[in-house]
Amino acid sequence: MSSTELRQLGEVLAEDQSVEGSLRSTVAAAVTLLLPTGSRASEVAGLQWQDVRGNRLKLRDSKTGPRTVWLGDDARAVLDALPRSRNIPWVFWDSERRTPLLKLSNYWPSIRARAGLFNIRLHDLRHTFASNAAMSSETLSMIGRLLGHRSLSSTSRYGHLGEEHVSDAAQRIGTVIEHLIQR
Repeated sequence: MSSTELRQLGEVLAEDQSVEGSLRSTVAAAVTLLLPTGSRASEVAGLQWQDVRGNRLKLRDSKTGPRTVWLGDDARAVLDALPRSRNIPWVFWDSERRTPLLKLSNYWPSIRARAGLFNIRLHDLRHTFASNAAMSSETLSMIGRLLGHRSLSSTSRYGHLGEEHVSDAAQRIGTVIEHLIQR
């Protein structure tokens, strides 16, 4: 996703989160948590409070088996802002239906439409995390570890670099080579 698309999505999510105690705010918090963690929608939707351990999520079952999701300050703030009940083990709870929010994809079309992101899939948020990690000079192996991939070939499909970053890289490399030639 481009920075413009992320801003558009952020505006819709912030608007939805401002409706405290509603299903919209719960869904918005869950979608928001996808962005700074690179988690799969199913991992966030099925998250239970027992999985939240300080600055990490200890997922008991993900697509690739148990894994740790590391939380930065922004991700941790999303979790800290959520209501917590001793009687409800799930982090993202639909209080109207009295069930956990297990299918974020059911709510994505509405969020996407209001943000004007008609060609963006929910899973593209995971790709956006990986792409931004790549553009921040994280290694492929680090990105793979953050995403919970078992192989680098899986990770290599996720890091899409924006044109401006590719152009900047070409400029930096060209400058280094030019400097070496002039020695």
